[in-house]
Amino acid sequence: MRVKATALILIFFFYASVAIAQVDEAREAIDRGEYVRAVNILAALVAERPTPDAYLYLGIAYRRTKENEKAAEVLKEGSERYPQDPRFHNELAGLNLENNDIEGAKTQLRQALRSDPANSYASDMLATIDMSAGDVQSALRSWNKTGRPVIDDILHNYYLSFGSWVVREAVAFHPAGVLRYEEWKTTESRLFATGDFANVGLEVEPTTVPDHYDAVVRTTTKKNSFGNFAVDILKGLPFQSVFPDLWNIGNSGVNFNGYYRWQKDRRRVNGSLKIPLPLPGILNLQLGDTWRSESWNTSPTILPQFLQQARFDYKSNGIGMQLNYIPHYRVEIGGGLLYRNRAASGQFPQLFDSLNTGTFTLNTSLRLVDRRYQNRLYLESFAASHSILGNIGFNGGVAELNNRFTLSKDTRTYFDWTLKGGSSRGNLPIDNYFVLGLDTINPPNPLRGHSAAAHGQYGNGPMGTDFVLVNLDLDRRLATLPLFNTLNIPYLTVKWEVFLDSAKTWDRNHIFQQGKLWIDTGAGLRFETPTHSFNIVYGRSLRDGTGVFTAYVERRLW
Repeated sequence: MRVKATALILIFFFYASVAIAQVDEAREAIDRGEYVRAVNILAALVAERPTPDAYLYLGIAYRRTKENEKAAEVLKEGSERYPQDPRFHNELAGLNLENNDIEGAKTQLRQALRSDPANSYASDMLATIDMSAGDVQSALRSWNKTGRPVIDDILHNYYLSFGSWVVREAVAFHPAGVLRYEEWKTTESRLFATGDFANVGLEVEPTTVPDHYDAVVRTTTKKNSFGNFAVDILKGLPFQSVFPDLWNIGNSGVNFNGYYRWQKDRRRVNGSLKIPLPLPGILNLQLGDTWRSESWNTSPTILPQFLQQARFDYKSNGIGMQLNYIPHYRVEIGGGLLYRNRAASGQFPQLFDSLNTGTFTLNTSLRLVDRRYQNRLYLESFAASHSILGNIGFNGGVAELNNRFTLSKDTRTYFDWTLKGGSSRGNLPIDNYFVLGLDTINPPNPLRGHSAAAHGQYGNGPMGTDFVLVNLDLDRRLATLPLFNTLNIPYLTVKWEVFLDSAKTWDRNHIFQQGKLWIDTGAGLRFETPTHSFNIVYGRSLRDGTGVFTAYVERRLW
């Protein structure tokens, strides 16, 4: 028995050595470009004495002769026969890329990483594909699984020195460490929060040291050209408004943003300075003043006993200060003070519209999940006290849960839903009531079959001391238009959307109507920049049978 066993072992090693020698011979033939000879050797070996290397190099030889179907067939057979060998998936990924099958290549690379989580080739290729498509999140998470990329240098627009102190203070990662997605996302969020940049991006470039890279932070600074200023003046003309802006004044990082609406019954002037303070992570200070002169007609929303008091003129001037800080992209905290001086003409003492207030606010934004499903929880509290500033007191808060589920990353199809509610108590002036409906700029509570103003006068949208609002959206990308930072816009993403909104208001002060459940639906187009969205929508109130066709601008959340 021992003799037989020894003989079998010797035979095994003999055939194994012969197979290895034949594979080596075929590899040398491939290196010399003798692909037909390599195929003949390896095909015979696969038929008689198959090994993983025989399958692998036979597939490679077929790829070199452009016989892609045979190559795919051999490599798939090899991957099924040797499922723990990731090399087959790597080669199949390369074959898919040659055929412009990006998703097929990514699938093969993920299978290679499941077989071998430390597979540097697969993680590198997967990350490269994602980076080329602008998907930094997926790219960095692929690299991070293998403890990469280790950063040697941080460049700003390909220069070793930072072109702005704002960029230096915003960067949340350091050389000699692994760059992780949350560190880049924190950097990006801080840079966008300053308002200095039209676009922000990241590139990761290999160095001569294996597994070491340089991180390139790319920023496009907003320009103060005559053309941009002229467009800021002209773009609001359909809304009887102008938007004079000055960006990054003297490369200080300070921005001035202005807004003037000359519409007869809704005049408003706003000017604010946004000042990044030179602290690690950047603390943003905003100082502003807003003057309003408006006519109100609350007859669509007020209780019948107050109809004779529904019309009034309202004036105010508010001076405010706001601080915001982003310690991590998942967390944003802020707080501020707004002192408002009011004057009203009309017989509506219940709305306290000739009294001054000093309102303190605190807010926080928390991103709890950031995968295919994303969400964000926003909380805000506010309070005014006559013992500190102003003449009256009230308090309240708002809670908002935003959600997004990516239905298709390739087609950029998303399903978004938001649940928002607010409650307040005390002697509320008219401008501290919750108002539902659309307005020109950043409507806080978009009930999209209603407008906050009608015939140029505020008071048309549902109002109350308390409300709940649900927004459901389905949107899909139609096209991305490169603008190359013309007019401080790097690109426009055009999307269609359909929506369904539902809301209900209450008024504990018993001035405005309550009890109706509003249901609005409609569709529209969105034109998105990296930070804002210009929306054109038609919304219809199913409860009233009325419609609204309007346009408005809002800050992007996702």
